[in-house]
Amino acid sequence: MIFNYSFNATALVFISILTIYYNISPIFPNRANKFFSWILIEGTLSVFIDVLSFICINNKVNIYINYGVNFLLFITQWMIPYLLFRYVMTLTKQEFKTKYLVKIIPVVLLVINYAILLTSPITKYTFYFTENMEYMRGSLFNLSIVIELIILMWGVGYTINKRKHLSYSQLMIIPSFITLNIIAIIIQINIPQISIISASICVSIYLMYFTLLKPTAYIDTMTNLYNRVALLEYIYSINANKQSYSFIVIDIVETTKINNLVSEDFGNKIIKSVGEKLLSITSNSLIFRIEGDKFVLIFKNEKDKFITLKTINKNFPLLIEDSKFSLEIKIHMAYSEKVLDTQTNTDIIELINFICNKTKETKKTQKLNFKNIEEYRYKKSKEIAILKAIENENIELRFQPIYDFNNKEFNSAEILCRINTKEFGYINPAIFIAYAEKQGLISKITLTIIKKLCIFLRKEPIPKNLKNISINLSVMDCLDSKIQEKILKILNEYKINKELLTFEITETTASLAPQLEKTMDILVQENINFSLDDFGTGYANLDSVLRLPFSKAKIDKTLLYLSQENEKYKILLDSLVNMIKDLNLDIVVEGVETSSQVKYLSTLNVDYFQGFYFSKPLKDKEFIQFMNQKNSI
Repeated sequence: MIFNYSFNATALVFISILTIYYNISPIFPNRANKFFSWILIEGTLSVFIDVLSFICINNKVNIYINYGVNFLLFITQWMIPYLLFRYVMTLTKQEFKTKYLVKIIPVVLLVINYAILLTSPITKYTFYFTENMEYMRGSLFNLSIVIELIILMWGVGYTINKRKHLSYSQLMIIPSFITLNIIAIIIQINIPQISIISASICVSIYLMYFTLLKPTAYIDTMTNLYNRVALLEYIYSINANKQSYSFIVIDIVETTKINNLVSEDFGNKIIKSVGEKLLSITSNSLIFRIEGDKFVLIFKNEKDKFITLKTINKNFPLLIEDSKFSLEIKIHMAYSEKVLDTQTNTDIIELINFICNKTKETKKTQKLNFKNIEEYRYKKSKEIAILKAIENENIELRFQPIYDFNNKEFNSAEILCRINTKEFGYINPAIFIAYAEKQGLISKITLTIIKKLCIFLRKEPIPKNLKNISINLSVMDCLDSKIQEKILKILNEYKINKELLTFEITETTASLAPQLEKTMDILVQENINFSLDDFGTGYANLDSVLRLPFSKAKIDKTLLYLSQENEKYKILLDSLVNMIKDLNLDIVVEGVETSSQVKYLSTLNVDYFQGFYFSKPLKDKEFIQFMNQKNSI
């Protein structure tokens, strides 16, 4: 039988061109690209050996050469389906979580195929040559092909099973090139004289290269350094190979201030210049720009890292000049020890930010060591506990009574919240509120507070003189265009008297939320009140006071404390109180802790007093008891 190998000869030309182009192009060294490199090498060898084998068979060359060439052909060709499967695993980022049995079955099947192949000179199972040097398929040739098909189908099944971890393009392309190879194998079985498998391999590799490999996805367009995506991919590859590494973090000082004072273009020039400088003075490391003004250098060799640290110290501060400005650019720097015990690639980003923040606090170069990692893990564990508490609505209400100076009674309160976790007990509100704001969960807390307050008002014997309860709305709450709908839905569900509620909004929030006026108007029509919180803290916006329907203004405790120490602040506080009075707003002063403060505020005709002088924040039943006792005197 004379074999037609024209398809494979054409494929050899194209795959050779791709191999040359691939190797001269800058390819990011992540795990997926590593597997693609192996597929490309195996594919190129397979196509070349396939063409060579048909030349040898057609020309009936020496039997030993024929056997040797065909052995190599099947070894390289059968390896490709397995490499395709491993490539898919790397794309999903799930190979470490995949069950061992799923990963080992393709290996076992491949070993069986190789075992059958290597015994062929004796058993004639896969292929053999007659005395006339005719190439013949063995009795188990089709079994070998079926095994190859099973490995390919295994890859399709894995793709479908892990589809949520793949992008749409990956989900479309991966089954396509696997199916193409399956069709080619079926054709090869039925039309043995036409060789097409290697051609299908070549087409598949081309499909993979032009659709799945996107080198520009790893490049930061401003600096031409690698970006955050590249860093995550690289850390994933290092962890996959169980390699140790260390890093240096570079954070440019005060770029935000430079953007505001000079221009954003000049700020971008600074970032680009620092990136270029780092590239010129470092070697044997990869440099990543992971965000704004932050760079990360990854090292596998400790000596290179310490040489780089010294070099960076010598070259910074860096003088940046243009036609109008000349600035000395300073950096914060941190570095790690050789071995990092991190579990995921996202851990390293958080760890980098953690050590970088410590550097900013101390203004000194920080070394990430075991103590820092333990501190980070403690912080991470606390954040997980906070997240769990928020998701489970494990939020406790605290009521801080407010004293009505005019009526000489406690008739209102502000709601504060507490989180009590099993692992850490009560967590400082400043910590869990900051975390909730960072994670976009603060509105979840707000709505939970409103819901729990409604339950309290429905179930508990509420004191008759309780006229008002205040709840804080955050910036994120006020930026939500549907917040009023969410609030009213809860209030209507529990049939709460809406006149009891006052929402406190800070001056900053009032300035930042453009749709706040609409939200307030809708809620005011439902007889809900609003108070301007933290008034006089440095962000005063009189337009907000005049334009928005506030009924109260709460003066921040900071201003009260400063007025006790500085005559100028006392004059300011007096003026603010008079102005608020002239605007017909009620005045609340928070943070009242001493009798002298009470006496002073009384002379200003302040309407409401709030602070530890009167009461700390109380649990629900304590609050009811407090209100009943104080107002029965």
